Amino acid sequence: MKISAFLPITATGLVVAIFAAGCSRSAPGAAASTTKPLVIETAVVEHTTDPLPVEVSGILARQTEAVLSFKTGGVIETVTVRAGDSVKQGQMLASLRLAEIDALVAQARTGVDKARRDFARVQALHADRVATLENLQDAQSAVELAEAALRSAEFNRTHSVITAPADGRILRRTAEPDELAAPGRPVLTFASDAAGWLVRAGVPEHEVVRLHPGDHASVSFAGRAELAATVGQIAEAADPATRTVEVELRLDAPAGDGLRSGFVVDARMFPQPVAPRAAVPLAALVEGRGRQAALFLLNADARAVRRQMVEIEAIDHNRAFLRTALPTGARVATTGAEFLTDGRTVTVRDLAR
Repeated sequence: MKISAFLPITATGLVVAIFAAGCSRSAPGAAASTTKPLVIETAVVEHTTDPLPVEVSGILARQTEAVLSFKTGGVIETVTVRAGDSVKQGQMLASLRLAEIDALVAQARTGVDKARRDFARVQALHADRVATLENLQDAQSAVELAEAALRSAEFNRTHSVITAPADGRILRRTAEPDELAAPGRPVLTFASDAAGWLVRAGVPEHEVVRLHPGDHASVSFAGRAELAATVGQIAEAADPATRTVEVELRLDAPAGDGLRSGFVVDARMFPQPVAPRAAVPLAALVEGRGRQAALFLLNADARAVRRQMVEIEAIDHNRAFLRTALPTGARVATTGAEFLTDGRTVTVRDLAR
């Protein structure tokens, strides 16, 4: 009973399915004739000589930064400034205990006085033909040696006190009073405010070949407004470890409040103009794979679009630079492009723009 009841229902279902299939064969033509044009927005293909920018990270610094230290060793007497302090040219920043150094200077001065007295005595004896010319010359040499020793002692004395080489700011303090400082040991790091700011960035080998001194650049930090800069020095050798070349960017204006030496910033450098090539909004590209993508060009009658494959040279923010040539004045679909097919009828919302 269950089987016989099932068969009529199945047969009826088959009849309905065949009837539906027969109807569906005529549907495509009817659907095509009634499909409404898709509303899209378009953009004009741009032919531009704008270069693709070189984007790297760099280190912000003042152009003049110096590590200050004592020429001679000794016990540190005082360090008068701390990191962040502003200083004036000639201001005393740190000094050694000078007792030993002053003693060496006094000893050198005494040596000079003695050498000069000896020379005067030998000179008088030479005039009386008692001392030889060789004796006189030796005495003269002794004076010169003593005077050189005095100049050396006085030079060491001068550099046993650290003074500010210009108006600026203390970046770091790396020594404290009563510490024993070896010659050349860093005590303070100083930066001049007058010389301006720069960014040092490592640029990959394949990118640095596009850059030249004088190229325009910009620098930004943590989403702040960009600061104008200029490409300055480009190193002549690549770093063997990173295979990058150091490039210095000179800021056109001071870095501004809040920025500090040593901050990591974003740098964009713009090489020389290149040969004109097509550029389209990134929204115009669909079905991208590798460097290949598709876009839809608006027909001359502005009623339909045609699909075209293009090769991408590079992408910069919201623009795609193309290796594929596109007609001058052509328009590409942007908003709505992802819903288009080749030959699809469209209505252009922004055609009057």
